[in-house]
Amino acid sequence: MLELFRAHPAFLRFWLAQAVSQIGDRVHSLALIWLVYHWSGSASAVGVILIATSLPGILVAPLAGMVCDRYPRRLVMICADLVRALVVGALAWLAHGGALALPELIAATVVISIASAFFNPAALAMVPGLVAPAALLRANAASQLLVGASAVAGPLFGSALIALIGVALAFAINAVSFLLSALFIASVREPARRVAPRLGFWSELRAGRAALRRAPLIGALMGPVAVVNFFFAAVPVVTPVLAEGVHDAGAAGLGLLMACFGAGMLGGSLALSTRHRPGERRVVLAGFLVMAGCLVVVALSPWLALAGAGLVGVGVGLSAINITLITLFQRLLEDASRGKIMALVTALALSLQPLAYGVMGVVTDLIRPGGALLVSAAVMLLITLWVARLQALKEVCVES
Repeated sequence: MLELFRAHPAFLRFWLAQAVSQIGDRVHSLALIWLVYHWSGSASAVGVILIATSLPGILVAPLAGMVCDRYPRRLVMICADLVRALVVGALAWLAHGGALALPELIAATVVISIASAFFNPAALAMVPGLVAPAALLRANAASQLLVGASAVAGPLFGSALIALIGVALAFAINAVSFLLSALFIASVREPARRVAPRLGFWSELRAGRAALRRAPLIGALMGPVAVVNFFFAAVPVVTPVLAEGVHDAGAAGLGLLMACFGAGMLGGSLALSTRHRPGERRVVLAGFLVMAGCLVVVALSPWLALAGAGLVGVGVGLSAINITLITLFQRLLEDASRGKIMALVTALALSLQPLAYGVMGVVTDLIRPGGALLVSAAVMLLITLWVARLQALKEVCVES
């Protein structure tokens, strides 16, 4: 990590921006889920708020990707951070005054989702220009490491804030984190790049589809990844139910389970950050298998600690899959269209997730968390077998 940062100081500033933002995000997510579940006591209500976090971003993703390729990506990220800081600051103010209700919470979540839809593809498209090609895998692992570290620290810190002070401070911390992120990004000099030609909206979409056809592996993986994301949606939906309804552990139990998942993501990121070129296909398949097996552990566990251990394994598997596939996709895409395609890929991969949050919320209420997780594990095992036979993945990994 230190070697990577010394060789690429611009990436270090970019990484610090992600660090402060990720911690605030995790505190905010915990406050959001806990507040809704505390108000309603229903997994279906948690599913509704999770739909608001994902669906708007998916719908605007094609437009966001075009913007990322037409304008300086650094400027896009700064504007997205400022919008999110303003909206989350308003939530903190309403919560402090006792005026926050579900409609305001959903409306703010929609705006944050849209702003994030511009920020995320710009960040993914910008990373390859900040590091040498040989360091790309380690750079993505360093970014994913932040996701894991913040997923450990954020829930633990956030659960303490909620228990001691309340959700208003949790929202306020997230607003400040977005402002700090914007300051760090402003200090990063964006590398020179060829700007994509300005086309009409439908022409842009056709150009995106053409670029995907030139990278058959990406298109081949979109279906299975979308299905996996659908059933993975059971995890955030059932976590508050496991903590409160099954193990009677309250906000502290929710924070612990979320932190265990983050610890697994952190461990997977650390392992890959030391590698230049691991066997990509083996890593992806192992990640799917680990996730499926550990979901079974979480589903059948009679103890909170064992469920947490299972979530550690789920985090390891997810981290391995994310880092490896993101790095492969970045290598396969041209810089001029990378933002557009990464946004389109993200939208396709997550296309079923909003529906999944609603469905999994209802399923969890009907057959309890264990049943929902066992169904998810079975589907992930089937997807693993399908991906193992995918010829495009074999060819790209051998050639690379």
